[in-house]
This record gives sequence, structure tokens and C-alpha cells, in this order.
Amino acid sequence: MGTNGAVSTTSCETSGGEYFTLTLQLPQIKLTDGTHRKDIERFMRAYFPATVKTLGCGKT
Repeated sequence: MGTNGAVSTTSCETSGGEYFTLTLQLPQIKLTDGTHRKDIERFMRAYFPATVKTLGCGKT
């Protein structure tokens, strides 16, 4: 989690690999601008687990 993006990873065995990593980059936000951090965290907490559920992890 950062001020202009975030990275999250989890194990997720599929035919495509062993892990799933989601990277969010918002280059238009300056590194010194911390006003979006809570929004980035909220997005990642909602989107990441929902996306992982759709991948069928462990069903190779």
C-alpha cells in the first residue's frame, strides 16, 4: 500500500502459475500526495479477494 498505488499477492495455483499478484498504479498521483491512500486501500480490500475468487485457485 502506498500513496499512488498498491501491490497484493497470494498463492493461487492455476494452469497459468502458482501465484496471483494485483498491481495498482496511479502515476497521475504525486508520491507526496497521501490524500488517496484510504481510497486505494478500500479498492484493494474489495477488488483483490473478489478477483481471487473468480480464478478457481487450486483447481488445476
